[in-house]
Amino acid sequence: MKIHSLISKIFFTILVLALTTSSCDDSFLEPVNENQLSPDTFWQSADDARKAIIGAYSPLSTVFGWGRMMILHTVYRSDVVDPFAFQGVTTDASNFSVNPNFGRLNEIWGEFWKTIFRTNLIFENLDNIEDPNFSQEEQSTIRGEAHFLRAFQYFYLITMFRNVPLLTTPPAGLEEVAAEPADPAQVWEQIISDLQQAQQLLPPSWEADNVGRATSWAATALLGKTYLYRAGIEGSAGDYALAAAELKKVIDSGLFDLVDDYADNFNAAGENNVESVFEIQFDNNGLAWGADNPETLRAAAWEPDMAPPPFTSQNGFEINDWAFERFLDTPDNDGNIDIRTYSTFIWNYPDAQIYQEAFADAYATNLDFVGGRKYLDFETPDKPQSDFGFAGFPSVINWRVIRFADVLLMYAEAENEANGASAAVLDALNRVRQRANMPEFTLQDQATMRQITRDERVLELSLEGSRYYDLLRWGLIPERFVDNPEFRENTGGVFYQPGREYLPIPQSEIATNPLYPQNPGYI
Repeated sequence: MKIHSLISKIFFTILVLALTTSSCDDSFLEPVNENQLSPDTFWQSADDARKAIIGAYSPLSTVFGWGRMMILHTVYRSDVVDPFAFQGVTTDASNFSVNPNFGRLNEIWGEFWKTIFRTNLIFENLDNIEDPNFSQEEQSTIRGEAHFLRAFQYFYLITMFRNVPLLTTPPAGLEEVAAEPADPAQVWEQIISDLQQAQQLLPPSWEADNVGRATSWAATALLGKTYLYRAGIEGSAGDYALAAAELKKVIDSGLFDLVDDYADNFNAAGENNVESVFEIQFDNNGLAWGADNPETLRAAAWEPDMAPPPFTSQNGFEINDWAFERFLDTPDNDGNIDIRTYSTFIWNYPDAQIYQEAFADAYATNLDFVGGRKYLDFETPDKPQSDFGFAGFPSVINWRVIRFADVLLMYAEAENEANGASAAVLDALNRVRQRANMPEFTLQDQATMRQITRDERVLELSLEGSRYYDLLRWGLIPERFVDNPEFRENTGGVFYQPGREYLPIPQSEIATNPLYPQNPGYI
């Protein structure tokens, strides 16, 4: 495939944007081109502010962001899947061999910083808009969205790369572009500060035309998740209580619940349902491949990466035995397989169908094959296989970043770590179990409840992008991968070394910024 646009030198991109949007121009006698977009013609009206905040959301749904590349750096890195080698596109991300020059790495990196830069511009210019139609309420809401989006992108930057610059204002020149990585403690604090601001400024919900935009509850859930991740990654045990408190607010709000049918969390019909706290919105509005330009593809272009062979133009993955067996270990209350298995995996069960073909026919020579099912579009009539969109069958299924089941499980974990095993921990776990008609747990000691919670996250959240980062915050990356090389049998093994829990900094940054060292493990 040909990538139309590659963000490879993001800080220089930031510099160019900063210089073109700077208002420090004393040449007031210069003629103004009324048709050219500039600081003198933008940031003038409420409509400009509305366009700016939509522009800040934009990188989330591109092919370079959650439209595809984020899936390669989340789902593909977990111990649940064993990817099949494919031109380095998926192999490198999955087996700890990502090269700092890797194109897919540059692409996600660029999308993070575009959102951060755009939100910084909003903070710098919002107060300067003098428009009688721009109410204080709307201005505050846009400010809250900017805080949420900046925190959202920094959350993934610090959990994926760890050592990143902290930029909260648009750079004014080269000396500000060449930024060194900040102390991770500062980045965590900025994320928390942004989310606390977002909590206060965002509405609890949006009208139908704006569903999908950040809410105060999305900010609260992400704040709880941030405390939980910081507790594990940094060893700050006091954060568990803070995480539990924030997550409990979401639970007690009464605005969220578990949908009756687990499968509705992964199809188009169930988008933005009562279980959804925040999800990435997709639609079929163009086929251009790349970043967030006009008419750029914003469909779920990750479908071919999630689909099993031969129903993909990529090579896909198979499910590691341990994960599939975990789902089969305990039958439900009626003696059947955990219902979540059918929405998570595809395998040889009676009447199993994959797209338009019977599983038994498609895998007649390999009936033991187990692939991924979650998020695949089997519902579109006559769709023969997964599709980026070029074959006329694009998937537009939204990616659920935070759903209420995850909030319940994060709360159970945080509360157990903060205060020990309790009825509150048990209730949150069993609420998730009840939806799947699974036997309820009984109260055990703290260590046992810890393992129960971790195991339940596998059953509830596999193939949703959180498993690798759960292992990271639990300190289990070396143990799971080095001790189990069969998890990467299809890609030639595991090339882990200390430091490679995190991704490398793109080489373009290292080459152009003398203050920026490469991450450990890639030097």
